[in-house]
Amino acid sequence: MHYKKAPITEALIDIRVELSSELRFEDLSAFRKHVGSDYPREETRNLSQAMLKFGPSVQASAHQQPWGLMFRNESNTQVVQVRLDSFTFSRLEPYEDFEHLRDEARRLWDIYRELVRPKKVVRIAVRYINQFSLPGTRVEPEDYLKTFPHLSEELPKDLRNFGFLMSLRVPQPDLDGLLVINEAGTPPKKPETVSIILDLDLSVESPAIGSEEEMWTLFQKLRERKNLYFEACITDKTRELIS
Repeated sequence: MHYKKAPITEALIDIRVELSSELRFEDLSAFRKHVGSDYPREETRNLSQAMLKFGPSVQASAHQQPWGLMFRNESNTQVVQVRLDSFTFSRLEPYEDFEHLRDEARRLWDIYRELVRPKKVVRIAVRYINQFSLPGTRVEPEDYLKTFPHLSEELPKDLRNFGFLMSLRVPQPDLDGLLVINEAGTPPKKPETVSIILDLDLSVESPAIGSEEEMWTLFQKLRERKNLYFEACITDKTRELIS
């Protein structure tokens, strides 16, 4: 179902790969000339490493090394990240639809794939981060959510006055995948509201794909499965808010 007031703050497609050991960070810079006009805002992403040495005295050291590049469009609604082990495309607010997300991700992935020539794809994922703004300062979670942390009757149920974090790992045997549901209270965007994050991350490790078409067909299956779980987590009262 497509909602007019979709609560999606970020939707992303992620592809992790195995690359040649000879590939260097500098090689990623070739991506810039292909996307610079559409994604002119560039950042370098670093990988942090720490080391401990034990002996007469303990010595600790840390350093960072460049690992990837991030490109944003002018309106900061779309972000593409190319790294030495993965590719990620994100759509931020306002979300359009899966077809726009998929098509732009595939266009950019094709550029990345041609440049770095990955040996194989080792993981794919779709992730949708939703933020609900629920009216009022006191909210009964069961009015809006079917999946939520259960509180003892002896404890207060005011979500605004306590922080909570719930994480569930739900295997998907038919897909050889895993769904991670993260739910948390977060500072509200508007006064007199309660804000809750519902984060759905659905992934497949070592996907059994023999072609590009098979990979994008699997992405479609992940998106459909994500939709089923989203609907299973919310109530009709929430649907009214976002319709």
